[in-house]
Order: sequence, then C-alpha cells, then structure tokens
Amino acid sequence: MVKKIKLTLLAMSCVATLMVLNACTRQEESKPKAKKTSMDQQIEDQFKFWKEKQDSKLLNEYYQFMSQYLKRPPSLLELTANRNFMPEHCYSKRFAIPPKALWKNVVSSLQLVEKLNSDPYFKSYSITAIYRDPELNKCVGGAGKSKHMNNYAVDFYVLNPKEGNEKERELLVKNMCQFWKVEGKNFKMGLGVYGNNRYHIDTQGHRTWGKDYKSTSSPCLKK
Repeated sequence: MVKKIKLTLLAMSCVATLMVLNACTRQEESKPKAKKTSMDQQIEDQFKFWKEKQDSKLLNEYYQFMSQYLKRPPSLLELTANRNFMPEHCYSKRFAIPPKALWKNVVSSLQLVEKLNSDPYFKSYSITAIYRDPELNKCVGGAGKSKHMNNYAVDFYVLNPKEGNEKERELLVKNMCQFWKVEGKNFKMGLGVYGNNRYHIDTQGHRTWGKDYKSTSSPCLKK
C-alpha cells in the first residue's frame, strides 16, 4: 500500500513538472519574436547544451519564482543568458542562475520594464541580460560595482518600434527620458540609454547615463 502511494505521488510530481515545462514553452511562443540572426541561433544552441547539464528542478523553481511576480514572465533563456556582445572566450560563461538569495533583487526592475511595455512606451522587447556572475563580469570588462552582479538590473532591446525607424526610435528615447524625469524618483529608476533601441533599467537609485556609462552622455540630461 505504501509503495503504491509513493508511486502515485511520483507520477503526480512528474505531471506537475511537465506542466511547468509546457507553460514555459507556451510563454516563450506567445512573445513577439525578432527575426533570428546566426548569433541568435548560436546562443539558442549554446543554451540548449547548457540547460541539459543543469538541475531541471532548480531551473523550474527559478522560472516559477519569477512568474509569480510578473504578468508576462521572460523566457528561461532570457532569465539565464547574457546576450549582449562579448568576446568569444567569454561564451562559456554566458549562462547562469543567480544564487537564491539574489532572486528577488531583480523583481522590481522586471516589473518596471513590464509597466513601460504595458503603458505602452514600447510594444515589444527582448531581454538581453539580467544576472552576470563576477567571473563573467570580469571577462567582459564590466563595471566593478555593476548592478548585474547582484541581480538588480535588466538590459533589453526594443523590438517595436523598430530600430531602423529613426523618427520612432528618437521618440522612444524622448518618452523614456520623460518617464525617468517625472516618475523615475518614485521607482528609484536607473536608466541607461545605449542607442539603437538598447536600454538598461534597475531600481537602485535615480540616475541616468549613456553609451559611455557616464551621466554626461545621457540624452535625458541634455537641454
């Protein structure tokens, strides 16, 4: 009898795991997708290889943890990958799950990105980096006090409006800066404006910077 109960519980656990995996797949498929490049495909292949070597329960737990705070949670690839440009010798360090103690740190930043998407300041986007472990941060030449190392920051690329539409791209920058000026203090919003529809958001202090990571280059501070 005890053996039968154990087998039943095991079967229920497997079904639950499959439901989680299917939910992740549906979520990823429902998001607007950019046209794939050879680099996108390379990163996807690297992700599949990395994922196979990870603890599937931990991956599911991390995804479910984030999902409880967000209406449209990022895909598992977006949560674990650094898709920003990096030297080839850093590729092996591209993927990581942050320590559990850091998981909640990025929630408010992800919620802010989701708010901007819902309002909408931009119609669709793709997350390019969240957590960056110290080893990868050193490899890519990241700032010594980068918010990514403590899982506070989100880098993302806006898909719509499209990068190639200069007028809409400039209007997006203007609107993002306006939000930062008016609402930024309430969210303790850090806004990096890197150009070409690429942004950084964290909630670790009201500040802004541009391509060279200095406040003087931020379009939000230009008169």
